[in-house]
Amino acid sequence: MGKRRNKRFELFTILSFVFTLGVCVGLGYGAEEGIPKIGPVRMNAHPTSLEGKTVLLRWNGKYNGDKFLSRVGELLTEQVKSVRIVKMWEVDPNTAAISKKMEVSEQIASKTSALKPNIVISAQAD
Repeated sequence: MGKRRNKRFELFTILSFVFTLGVCVGLGYGAEEGIPKIGPVRMNAHPTSLEGKTVLLRWNGKYNGDKFLSRVGELLTEQVKSVRIVKMWEVDPNTAAISKKMEVSEQIASKTSALKPNIVISAQAD
């Protein structure tokens, strides 16, 4: 029981970090594009469970980000019944890139949404 609780804590900690990091830096754009105008943001409803859901892992190509996301995927597979993990960088290696331009970001978002995931977990690493 203790090992399972520790793994859940580890998973919770990792997902919390990813979410916090995404919120803190996820809205930034390159200086050459200027400052974007962002209106009100409405959060999507979060699923009550990941059982039977598809979780897409999105890596931007930075060093070790794929290892981090792979570990997240392993933990989810161990702890969540019938979860489907999709590693976007394996489906389309061109998406493992830092999108410095809005057009590239839109292309990656379009490719991601075409796979119809229930949730996307993205990570940046150095």
